[in-house]
Amino acid sequence: MKSILILTFSVLSATVACSQQVSDLPANSFPFNLSGNTIQTFDNRYEGVRGHYTFFEDFSPGVVELKNKEVYQNVLINYDAVSDNLIAKSERTSSNMVVRKDLVQKFVLRDGSREFRFVKQSVNGLATFLLELVEGETAFYCKVSKSIRRAELGGAYNTSESRYDEFKSSLIYYIKDLKGFREIPQTKKGIIRSFPSLENKLSTFFKKNKVDFNDYYEVQFLFEYIAENL
Repeated sequence: MKSILILTFSVLSATVACSQQVSDLPANSFPFNLSGNTIQTFDNRYEGVRGHYTFFEDFSPGVVELKNKEVYQNVLINYDAVSDNLIAKSERTSSNMVVRKDLVQKFVLRDGSREFRFVKQSVNGLATFLLELVEGETAFYCKVSKSIRRAELGGAYNTSESRYDEFKSSLIYYIKDLKGFREIPQTKKGIIRSFPSLENKLSTFFKKNKVDFNDYYEVQFLFEYIAENL
């Protein structure tokens, strides 16, 4: 069972002083001040649940940019898709730490050569981390969420395959352009209605390409096409 340290960041002065030379930070360690007030909890909420509650199964070296523009490289991080939080791992404490959301502006997870850039946006008035699929004047985002699907235990005659608790993923897509920030429907007709000037091009696109809206890789390809043709 892993312990979780919730960072309160009551002391940041030492961090700011050294953050100008991010290359001097220890590799694979979390650079924030751990000497301030911390709260240690023992969390077994997910014990026995199949799958993982994070974006990646394991922590990986990434980049964290704070709201004050300080940048930290090569930090072991992951994204908690259940609670919508950035979490980091310190080799010094061998513990997972929840990073205060109000201090983080963006972060980048890496899987080999592929990067996953999360930025903080306001969704229905709440600060939310979104996976950036397309950047630019017209930007597209994906909200990656996970929840627990409970086992359906109905006795000996239960024919359901859900005999255990497991994490279930859900995706919501957004666009940010000159018209503002809004959710995008996850149907072909909904996409075409959202971009009437591209009706003919999108109709042709969908005839040639099958898009699974439960796969953000495929949806990213669609959004890149839309951004290039607007």
